[in-house]
Amino acid sequence: MRVLLLDAFPLESPDRTVVEEALSVLKTGGHEVTHRMLVGGPFEVFMSRDERAAYHGETPLSTPETIKDAAIIKDVDALLFCYPTTLFTVPAVLKSWLERVLVPGIAFVFDHQGRIRPGMTNIVRLGSVTTTTHKASVTRRRRDAGRRTTTWNIRLSCHRFCRRTVISVSAGSPDITKIKRALGRW
Repeated sequence: MRVLLLDAFPLESPDRTVVEEALSVLKTGGHEVTHRMLVGGPFEVFMSRDERAAYHGETPLSTPETIKDAAIIKDVDALLFCYPTTLFTVPAVLKSWLERVLVPGIAFVFDHQGRIRPGMTNIVRLGSVTTTTHKASVTRRRRDAGRRTTTWNIRLSCHRFCRRTVISVSAGSPDITKIKRALGRW
């Protein structure tokens, strides 16, 4: 299976072992992995005025990076998001990537009657590997926006029978066996 791994961990983060383990497990399982590092990359946290105008225009993919990533999305079978949970949601750099790449024509399309239809029907697996400093009960009480964004909302644009995997490990001392067990089934 071809997998796009979106890495939103800072380079100096001690929790980067989560990303390295996910890469290792997927490659050992025979998957073809495209690793996309978002921190320190071309995506600014805030959209520029030109990017915002392009988003509502005829060509929402306005930079070479967004065009390249959109082409990769159309070619892969799975998306895996690796990120540290920030204020109970995804970090700003991952959100900015989602806003720039999952645009009309990529994430969703319009049929002949103007209804919204899924645009990423090639995606049959979605997953997220995240580190958090909070207990599961606290995260659930806060409605776990990161999980809803990466596995529920995006799933609506994917294949009808897209399967989801969510792995949440403790920040500081992540449980690597949890990652091996969950991604080993991919």
